[in-house]
Amino acid sequence: GGGKTTIMKLIAGYMRPTNGTLMIDNQNITKIRLDSYYPHIGYLTQEPSVFDGTIEENLLYGARGKITKEKMQKAIELAECQFIYELEDGIKTEIGERGVRLSGGQKQRLAIAKIFLKDPEIILLDEPTAALDSYSEQKVAKAFEHLFEGRTVIVIAHRLQTVKSADDIIVLEKGKVVERGTHKELLKL
Repeated sequence: GGGKTTIMKLIAGYMRPTNGTLMIDNQNITKIRLDSYYPHIGYLTQEPSVFDGTIEENLLYGARGKITKEKMQKAIELAECQFIYELEDGIKTEIGERGVRLSGGQKQRLAIAKIFLKDPEIILLDEPTAALDSYSEQKVAKAFEHLFEGRTVIVIAHRLQTVKSADDIIVLEKGKVVERGTHKELLKL
């Protein structure tokens, strides 16, 4: 209820500001053509976006340019998605509507692999580990280490553990900034 997800949707361009100005790379987001903006962002929520189809079709959806077999394998490896190779049909496995044939952690890691293949400059993560068990959370955290390299990443999380490697952590309460600092600085409070 503090407006965190609304802020993410504004940055993603899914909502338009009703007042004020939101600047992305020194450009007013309301002046940016969204079809030119969307290829540069990856947005992951606690309920990952997967659809009825094969793992391969899900991975390729939204990817930019030609995706080689090697690039696909690298994304699977970096996103900790080796479980794919254990499935009877591997990458050709049908996952069912909203990915019902996969666990929550598997869907989340599949969504991370999609982001690797899309290769956006900006990554938005809205409670990406909130619905995961501790094993899946560890796998997703490891995948994030690779994903974050050389990108602008904005993460919404309730657990400090999820954002411990962030350069800057902002703590909000009822839409207001109440603390700001690094993981180590905030642990001292």
